[in-house]
Amino acid sequence: MKKILSLLAVTALTSSLYAANNENTGCGLGSIVIKDQSTVLLQVIAATTNGTSGNQTFGITSGTSNCDKPTNFVSNDKLNQFVGENMDELAMDISSGKGETLNTVAKLMNVVNTQEFSAKLQANFSEIYTSENVTSAQVIDSIAKYI
Repeated sequence: MKKILSLLAVTALTSSLYAANNENTGCGLGSIVIKDQSTVLLQVIAATTNGTSGNQTFGITSGTSNCDKPTNFVSNDKLNQFVGENMDELAMDISSGKGETLNTVAKLMNVVNTQEFSAKLQANFSEIYTSENVTSAQVIDSIAKYI
């Protein structure tokens, strides 16, 4: 059994460096280590490596490990810091549908049509600021729904 596993590992590691990543297995360490995923067995090994290494989520959020970071992904330090430091001002801007704080958040979230975005947020203010104890992370997650 050890010989078979060793053979599989050697085969996987010496496979073509130019083969495309397989959509079945996703991105992550498995897609880097197992370049040739032309067989079911190699796809299983790649997927298992992705799942057990625990780096696929990091790859997706950071855009590394052959992963593409989503264009609307809302997890950047500047946005988190800005919203955390400006919760009250942002609430006032969202409730009025305009303001510098709201414009800055839109910029940090790569929103193109800020007027439409501001109107959506204003109409859904109570869904964004659900209570006095809402956290900045909850506000960001709620705002992201309206991009």
